[in-house]
Amino acid sequence: MPLILRYLGMIVSWSAFTLAFTILFLSMRAVIGVGGYCAEGGPYVIETHCPGNTAWMTPISIYLGLGAVAIYLLVARGLGASLLLIAWPVLFIGLSINFVESGLDPESMGITGLALGGMFFIMGAIPLVAWLRRPSNLFAAIAGTSHLDGTSAGSVSFQFGRSSGQESAETLTATDYVVLVPLWLLSALFGIWVGVLWFNS
Repeated sequence: MPLILRYLGMIVSWSAFTLAFTILFLSMRAVIGVGGYCAEGGPYVIETHCPGNTAWMTPISIYLGLGAVAIYLLVARGLGASLLLIAWPVLFIGLSINFVESGLDPESMGITGLALGGMFFIMGAIPLVAWLRRPSNLFAAIAGTSHLDGTSAGSVSFQFGRSSGQESAETLTATDYVVLVPLWLLSALFGIWVGVLWFNS
């Protein structure tokens, strides 16, 4: 695959993922704000309508997020921070914030929000800590597993625990970090910005 397409895949995947997460995060906050549940359509009388466009934006954000990870896997192929490692923890740890905030408000979800927030946080934190205990995964989560020229600099492992010592040490160069880290971070920030604008439009 041409290198330019792989860079485009990295930019699109990170922009799309953070866009999707932003929409999901804000939609969740809006639904919690009206009691934690809502509905639209159907033959029944609806007590609580979904605020704004959350009824259709929420499912779209989920599919968009999954598509972003697929683009990273199939097109970016290791350029930039690994969405394969980061997507799951970002999703669950990020969404746990909404639950915890609602749990701290006795007029909102109360203890239920705190319990759900704790559960979501654990679901994201345990895999994150386990995966990042492997040195190669830590470097992949920062800058990926490919050099600027597209050649491989390692791989991602989803095994729990520390490495056996047989895996290769990090091989990315300082130049790889200087270029790749700002590139995927700017793409991620762009996705957040578009997500906020889209949600509030």
